[in-house]
Amino acid sequence: MRTVRYWRNFAAVLSCIFGVGAPALAGDSSGIEKLFYEHYEVRLGGFAHGIGGNEQGSADVNAELIFPKLWGSPNSSWSWLVPRPHIGAMINTAGLTSYGYLGGLWTYNVTDKIFAEAFVGGAVHDGELEGDDTHAALGCRVLFHVGGSAGYRFAPHWSVMATFDHISNGNAVLNACPHNAGLNEYGLRLGFSF
Repeated sequence: MRTVRYWRNFAAVLSCIFGVGAPALAGDSSGIEKLFYEHYEVRLGGFAHGIGGNEQGSADVNAELIFPKLWGSPNSSWSWLVPRPHIGAMINTAGLTSYGYLGGLWTYNVTDKIFAEAFVGGAVHDGELEGDDTHAALGCRVLFHVGGSAGYRFAPHWSVMATFDHISNGNAVLNACPHNAGLNEYGLRLGFSF
């Protein structure tokens, strides 16, 4: 059964690439939860970069791909505890720190339309380790990536969300890092499920 689901997901990706429409989603909450087990999601958005730090004042472009849940059942009352894997990139438009990330994403449906999310994982950046007046001192090349979103589904396949995104070494967690400036990003994104 799981193999059939993954081949169906693969076919959905190919249909989107080649311009064939994806199937419609149900409008009830069970249809929303089924969405997480059977569909991918692409998110695009813009972020205010480095708020509260040396790099503030520029913008990032964000692209993210979210995969279906890898296990569990959409009919379980505990299904919201199963994360969806995600991978993405924050590209700075002013030549400051950019980074790629991957991790797990948890979505909690407040209503059929309103949802809240939390994510945690790792990131790799091209920024400064030591920092200066205009660059954050990030300490290590590989950092933790955490944050959350509040969103609204305005159509069966479409959502919009406000997101907080943070990378840092966790201060005392990655002891080999001499600095822990971190970066805070605040932005808006548009999501499309297929």
